[in-house]
Amino acid sequence: MRITVLMDNHTQIDRYYIGEPAVAYWIEADGKRFLLDTAYSDAFLKNAGCMGICLADADGIIFSHGHNDHTGGLAHVLRMPLEKKPVIVAHPLVFSPRAEGGMNIGSPLSLAYVKEKTEFIGTREPYWLTEHLVFLGEIPRSVAFEEPYSIGSITIDGKEVPDMILDDSALVYKSGSGIYIITGCSHAGICNIIAYAKAVTQCSQVKGILGGFHLDKLDERTEKTIAYIAKENITELYPCHCTSFHVRAALHERSPVKDVGVGMVLEWGSADEER
Repeated sequence: MRITVLMDNHTQIDRYYIGEPAVAYWIEADGKRFLLDTAYSDAFLKNAGCMGICLADADGIIFSHGHNDHTGGLAHVLRMPLEKKPVIVAHPLVFSPRAEGGMNIGSPLSLAYVKEKTEFIGTREPYWLTEHLVFLGEIPRSVAFEEPYSIGSITIDGKEVPDMILDDSALVYKSGSGIYIITGCSHAGICNIIAYAKAVTQCSQVKGILGGFHLDKLDERTEKTIAYIAKENITELYPCHCTSFHVRAALHERSPVKDVGVGMVLEWGSADEER
């Protein structure tokens, strides 16, 4: 699997791309190509162009969850000259209206519009994109210290309720030697994601994680998360986006982390490795 970072909060030194507090990854696996999240603006499209990546070639667009720093760029993708309707795979709630503090924090596009312009596959269950790459769907909140929390509100069937971000999901690639996890913000809890990724793939060895952990403070939850991750002995650890410097520094003391920036390319795993 090959992952190219099209958008992140940071850019790499001497790599002259555009950064913004958002996420977009280009993923190539098993002969197919996928876009995970569409960042906040059209900046990731400019980055992709500079990298020689044609997003019109994507076999599918996957969404980790519905916040606007992950869905905002979809409108720009749909304005591109596309030969056919793009396929979107996401949780059914991804395009539901969201608000916090009087501001819209959800997708700028409605589900009705997205269904008109794309082939939308909304699933709460795991969905295998290739033989080895799976979209996890809705993540069970099973780890005791990762209690669910709400951010603003979400409108479901015309009713506004606290948003528990149930649509938060992740991608997992199963190689011969272990699994690799790619997250958006891990609102479901990075430990919950790890536990579910193992269950879905029937693989106990986590080789790598890339993405946001949505951890800002060094509180009890963060300390327990760091301890949980340390026990996993993950050799390729790339926390980014919504993971603060203080958390990354504390995590690094137990589990060495690696830097992330726009333009970074990862070559992760091989489905043909010996088991």
